[in-house]
Amino acid sequence: MRGNSRECDITMDRVRLMIVKYLKKKKEKVILDLIIKDYNKANFYIALVFNSKIEKFKVLFIPIDVVSNSIEEYVCYQFINVNLVNYILEVLHNDKERYKDDTIRNKLNPNISSYYIEINTYIGKDSYTFKTTKYLPKEWVFFYEVLLILFEHVPRVMNELCCEILAVLDDRKDIILYQKSLEFNLFYGDIKKEFGCFELLSVEYLEKVNNLYFAIIDEELVIAQYDSGSTVLNLYCTNDDCSKYFYSFLWAVRTNVNKEFYKLMVVDDIKDFDKKHATIKYYLCYGVKNKCFKIIEGSDKGLLPITKYYDGLVKIVGKNKEKLEEIIKKG
Repeated sequence: MRGNSRECDITMDRVRLMIVKYLKKKKEKVILDLIIKDYNKANFYIALVFNSKIEKFKVLFIPIDVVSNSIEEYVCYQFINVNLVNYILEVLHNDKERYKDDTIRNKLNPNISSYYIEINTYIGKDSYTFKTTKYLPKEWVFFYEVLLILFEHVPRVMNELCCEILAVLDDRKDIILYQKSLEFNLFYGDIKKEFGCFELLSVEYLEKVNNLYFAIIDEELVIAQYDSGSTVLNLYCTNDDCSKYFYSFLWAVRTNVNKEFYKLMVVDDIKDFDKKHATIKYYLCYGVKNKCFKIIEGSDKGLLPITKYYDGLVKIVGKNKEKLEEIIKKG
């Protein structure tokens, strides 16, 4: 995958071949399996299997990255209750007609080669392959409880990964559905070669917050995540015609543009500001429109009524505080 895709594919193909031989030797039949490849540079295999020798169902877990010449010493099993298996089979059978459509089963992002997820089902004589990038899509909601059951039967260290790949189905607002992911040096890579050449757009705001860059370019939101160690660049834009926005963003970073956002702290009750464990939401703000703050909510642009500020539910913080307060006063 990223800069090493061929090597990763060869490794995964080799281990999958070893798994097939191993399962045949153990007389175990796969009912459903989950293949996770180059997900934060890690690779895993999880499967629901039926052992015909003992007539029991088990969940098989293999951490692909540690496998060398034999997989037997890395195989991890846990028995699973037959009632849970029957539930899984019922779910897969009931939704079979819906996912016969190829477009439902292939949700890969062609611009991202990493974060690969593959689910295979083997029910009776039918087998289906589902592929997606990083998150399970809304169309795959029937897999939600199925995967929760599988992950409950693998090592607990996998819990975080389970939460991440189900994030879209959990309707989490903090996830960013990057449109492009590539190995690219943010400061020295060839921008024109990778993105084409466009007229530079107006960069109204640009600020790095923790490990993310946020920018407002011609009223569109651009978000970038950059790992300098592996030179992996992930990019997102609220406009589908994103290349020209990425182009302007990259040139702005190269020329050290730094136009900080306004910062807002928001609570549900004015007393919450004084509580130690109150839930305070923090937003980047890029101005005022129609008596609302223009804010960034996860990977979306949003509006927050200024009345909340007058009600004491919003505090403006940061070095641009006075400037935003002056804008509010002018109406």
